[in-house]
Amino acid sequence: MAVSRVKKVIEEIKKFTATEKIEFFRSLIAEGILDTTDEFSEEEIADIRSALQEVARGEWVDFDEFRKSQNL
Repeated sequence: MAVSRVKKVIEEIKKFTATEKIEFFRSLIAEGILDTTDEFSEEEIADIRSALQEVARGEWVDFDEFRKSQNL
């Protein structure tokens, strides 16, 4: 059941504009759903920045596929 609910949410997020996606991630952080206190490696930070650029261009980011495309 949980997987089904998650997939539905993901399908809705895919329909968001770039601005809505950014606001969505900001909201997750503000609500404490995404923990930003963890330490990230420089490589992970670079991955996140690159992925955010894709989101800003309106592209959906699958981190596994993104890492594969970047040979990471």
